[in-house]
Amino acid sequence: MMQRQIHLKPQDLLFSLQFKPGDFGSIALVSGQVHRAKMCLERLENPVKNFTFLGYTFWTGFYKGKKITVGNGGFYAPDSAFVTELLCAGGIDSLIRLGSCGALREDISVGDYILAASIIRGDGATRYYVDGDFTSRVDENLNSVLEEAFRDAGNLHKGGVWSTDALFRETREIVNSYIAKGAIAVDMVTSPFVTLANLYNKKAAAILAVSDNLITGQLGFADYRFFEAEMKMTDLAFRVIDDINVVPEHEKKQA
Repeated sequence: MMQRQIHLKPQDLLFSLQFKPGDFGSIALVSGQVHRAKMCLERLENPVKNFTFLGYTFWTGFYKGKKITVGNGGFYAPDSAFVTELLCAGGIDSLIRLGSCGALREDISVGDYILAASIIRGDGATRYYVDGDFTSRVDENLNSVLEEAFRDAGNLHKGGVWSTDALFRETREIVNSYIAKGAIAVDMVTSPFVTLANLYNKKAAAILAVSDNLITGQLGFADYRFFEAEMKMTDLAFRVIDDINVVPEHEKKQA
């Protein structure tokens, strides 16, 4: 029988990957898709690879004097929870997810943006961390900055995001039950991303490009409007960084 309290802590894994305290910046831009992470990487000055593990890679560099971390943080709830916990344990203060989602309203089109205002947990990973009545909360200040930056970028919708584990079980009965709970979009990541940040007392927010619509049946995974929205999302994310106050590195070390 297992005698230890826990087999592996995030700090243990970071240490095994030769990560040192202070290697991460204060802000992280976290994508599911590798190509989005690399678009962010291209904007950093003097980036250093923090680690590569199980297909997840993070780099830290500077943008206008601010130390920023970027990388691909998972496609699904389990790997997103795992990577988000590593980032939080590694000292990230503010986490912004640059993701994608399916729309749950007829008036939301491929290439539009969803700003997560509330989180509706339908995933299995967060059940290992919190009780069923736990409310995962995005950071209102980050959301305000994101809303301001994306307001004129296209069609921006703000509302509930439901995270599920079962892409091919988005049936009418299940989908409609989550729409009734306030969901206007569905993905497989935002719930663990925000929930784990909450548990570590970190700030988290999510902006998502719409790739498909469950109400109209529209599939836009290869649609140019979706790709344009992804590219524009990267540009705007760095505009958001301009408006986020960070603690200078020397002050962090003194704290």
